[in-house]
Amino acid sequence: MKFIPNHLLLSAFGLLIIILLSGCGDIISDLKLNSNGSGTLSTTFELGDLMSMAKGFKGMGADSTGFTDDTVPEPVVTKADTSKDPMQKLMAKITDPNYDRNFDTLMAITSIMPDSVKSKITQPALANKIKVRFASPAKSANLTIGIVADFDNSQQLKEMMQLMQTLDENPDMLSGGGPLGFQPKSFMVFDADMKAGTLKVAPIDYGDMASQFGAKGDSTSSSENLGMLQMMFGNSKIKSVIHVPGEVLSCTNKDAILTKDNRVLLEYNFMDVIQKGSIDGFTIHFQPGK
Repeated sequence: MKFIPNHLLLSAFGLLIIILLSGCGDIISDLKLNSNGSGTLSTTFELGDLMSMAKGFKGMGADSTGFTDDTVPEPVVTKADTSKDPMQKLMAKITDPNYDRNFDTLMAITSIMPDSVKSKITQPALANKIKVRFASPAKSANLTIGIVADFDNSQQLKEMMQLMQTLDENPDMLSGGGPLGFQPKSFMVFDADMKAGTLKVAPIDYGDMASQFGAKGDSTSSSENLGMLQMMFGNSKIKSVIHVPGEVLSCTNKDAILTKDNRVLLEYNFMDVIQKGSIDGFTIHFQPGK
């Protein structure tokens, strides 16, 4: 077991790190494609009542680097002054079971960056098209966090993913402490021929996530990690929803569900994906709208 420092557990964007380290709900990728090739990709992480879990760990923490299950030290008290962090205050407020309002908002990713970091971004217009979503029902500790990217074409979406990869590799890019941790390599990207009615979704790489879990390789420790992951994520799914601008004709993934409202639905078992390390690409054929 790994202990996560208190300042990460209580931080909205630290939560993006432990999405993949704590029992959570589903990961949903929702792609909406317009007839001109523009669209929106929304990748949502359902954290459930993870905020309540985080609050339960308040004051607990330890350096998780380099420890095995047999050598994890006793939890130690960490002193992190989080009272002035507006993002932490917001998360605490909306996940308070006594808060009686539904909360669902989008924030530009640049709005949560320190000015010193924002000034170093070489593609500010591109960064401004990437937003973070926070949602929590009224009187609930449940929390959903998402990344929403509005793109003009498939190439621009790829550029956004590359930008997010750069942000993810820099631990100082966001407020709240810690890197984004949302694994941009595991986001959906594609190529499209709108006239021919073809959408080719690229294979999705979950190798980094598998390594983060310690689930790669055939070692005994890897087997033990997989057992623990099965306990935490056995019922979790990775879902893909693709909306195309015309009647869906076919999909090369034999498990895909084609709907009458021009959608393709795919669902994967989380543990199967982690063990394999990837999701295969597929091609959708649709009748372009007139």
